[in-house]
Amino acid sequence: MFFDGMKRAAEGMIALSRLQDIITNNLANVSTAGYQADTMIVASFGDLFEKEMHKAELMGGFEPAKVDDTPELYMRSVTRFQQGTLKQTDHPFDLALQGKGFFVIETPRGTMYTRNGAFTVDAQGRLMTKDGGYVMGQKGPIVINGKDFEVKEDGTVVVDGKVVDKLLIVDFDNYSRLEKVGTSYFKAPIDLEPKPAEAKVRQGYLEMANVNPIKEMVNMLTVLRSYEMSQKVIQSEDQMLKKYIEQVARVRM
Repeated sequence: MFFDGMKRAAEGMIALSRLQDIITNNLANVSTAGYQADTMIVASFGDLFEKEMHKAELMGGFEPAKVDDTPELYMRSVTRFQQGTLKQTDHPFDLALQGKGFFVIETPRGTMYTRNGAFTVDAQGRLMTKDGGYVMGQKGPIVINGKDFEVKEDGTVVVDGKVVDKLLIVDFDNYSRLEKVGTSYFKAPIDLEPKPAEAKVRQGYLEMANVNPIKEMVNMLTVLRSYEMSQKVIQSEDQMLKKYIEQVARVRM
C-alpha cells in the first residue's frame, strides 16, 4: 500500500522532469526560425494495452484482456506541427512557407526536411542552409548565378529575369512518423513517401518558432508546483511507513 503511493509519485516526478526538459528546450529555441515546439504524451501501460486490445476486438480479433490499474507510465516526446508567425526581414535569401510543407535539404546525413528558411549562398552560388545543407530544387541544388534573385509564391526561382528552377517543397500524410533531428530538421522513414505541398513561399520573410513563451513559462511553473507536490507525497508516505515499522517493532517486543 505504502510502496504503491511512493512509486506513483516517483514515476510522476520522472515524467514531470522530462516535461520540464522539453519546455526548457522550447524556450531555448524561441528565436530559432522554423522551430516546431515539442510536448509529451504520458499514459499508463494499462490504458494503452486495453486500448490496443479493444481495437483488436473491433477488428474481429481475440477478446481483450482485463488489465489492472498500473502506475507504469509510457512517455513519449511529440512535435506540435503548427504554423509559426511570419517575420518580415526583407533579406532576399530568407524564405518562409505559408501553409503545410517542408523545404528539402541535402545534407551529409542524408535528405532532411525543414521549415527554417534562413538561407545563404556559397561561393559557387548554391543556395544553402546556415549549417551547409543544399536547398533542393526540382533539378537538383538551387544555383544562383546572377544578381537579381526572386522566388515566386509557387516556389519558382527567377535569376536576372530567367526561370532557373523551382524549389522542391514537399508534405507528408503522417507527421507523427517524422523524426526530429537537431532543432529544425526532420527525417522521414524510407516507406513514408513525400508528396507535393500546397504551401506558398514568402520571400523576405522567416517563419518564427511556434512557441508561445508566456504559455511555456506558465507550463514551467505548473510543472514545478506539481513536482513539489509529488515530493511532499513521497515524504508523507515515508513518514507513515516509518511510523508503521515502529508500531510493528513495539508489538513484537
